[in-house]
Amino acid sequence: MSGLAVFHSVAGATLTGLAVHACLNHLLGQRLDRMAATPSPPRLSVLVPARNEAGRIGRCVEHWAAQEYPDYEVFVYDDDSSDDTAAHAQAAAVGRAQVRVIRGGPLPEGWRGKPFACHRLRAYARGEILVFADADVTPSSLALARTAGAFHALGADLVSAVPAHWSPSVAVRALVALQNWAALAFVPAWLPAGRGRRVWTAVNGQFLAIRADAYDESGGFAAVRGALAEDVALGRRLAGLGYRLGFLDGARVLGCEPYGRVRDCWRASVRNLLPIFFGSSLLLVLALLGLTALYLGPLLLLVVGAVSGRAGTAAWTWLPVLEVGLGLVPRALSDRRAGYPAWLTLLHPLAIASLVGMGLESVACFRGRRVVHWRGRGYPVTNRAG
Repeated sequence: MSGLAVFHSVAGATLTGLAVHACLNHLLGQRLDRMAATPSPPRLSVLVPARNEAGRIGRCVEHWAAQEYPDYEVFVYDDDSSDDTAAHAQAAAVGRAQVRVIRGGPLPEGWRGKPFACHRLRAYARGEILVFADADVTPSSLALARTAGAFHALGADLVSAVPAHWSPSVAVRALVALQNWAALAFVPAWLPAGRGRRVWTAVNGQFLAIRADAYDESGGFAAVRGALAEDVALGRRLAGLGYRLGFLDGARVLGCEPYGRVRDCWRASVRNLLPIFFGSSLLLVLALLGLTALYLGPLLLLVVGAVSGRAGTAAWTWLPVLEVGLGLVPRALSDRRAGYPAWLTLLHPLAIASLVGMGLESVACFRGRRVVHWRGRGYPVTNRAG
């Protein structure tokens, strides 16, 4: 068997498997918008860490203050912002008794910014369930009701959800939609919430809800204070301690506008990618090679086949076309579920190429022990998962 035949056999089987898995998630995966209201609503605490979010924090507060839920509180922590985040949050909180804005100070040594902000927020919360949400997340009015329903239905200790993403930049939209695609293609969300699945643990820090007792018993964000991907680190810690984790599609309940520029999206990915792969450069490089082969390899074969005069043959045209189509199935499903336009799916190969670039820079950054800059702070990195 020739090398090209081996490639088509492996690529075709892998892409078919991923397409089938995405269909399983699409049909059987849990969705936040389908969670029924719980008969005994617990008290919820919405905790929003915010640093230099003056342009978005007002809208965030307004949406959380308009929840159709009987018993909840909202705390916004201004993480020593250099802009008017606190003032905008205070203005949005006027007349909303359930909202309180807390002004933070300098970051203590040994902490990353977001873990410290979340740690401080916990001290104020009185809810049975702690809902940590990024300042760029805008929930529907039923978000808390659906979240409480998810805990009741799944029997989970932690529930996390992936929102629908939006950006005025087409390039950013193509990149951030990879989060929805990756969740559908690779995370076995069709399995029930389970214990001890550390390898398959998926947690999204944009929206993360956890039982207060589980948070306190596990050490919470203080236990992962040095992690750059603190959400993943906390999820793996909880899974290792035997807590039950649930992962849901939240696209019809939660919206998010995380980045306005490609540069910001790129920096965030460089900061997170290696920690997601357990701090292993080898695992990340192998994953990047696999993505390159699966999603860019067939396109390269089409180009080479056309240039070399082999167009129209099975090995250089029809099998690559089939592989390209199979590769787009999970992305098309995830884009449709999140409400993205159909044409965004066609940008998937370009998004994958960018992801490979971000992954390689993440490896270089961590192996070179460079400094990651984020939200006006510089964090020295270590070659570990955190």
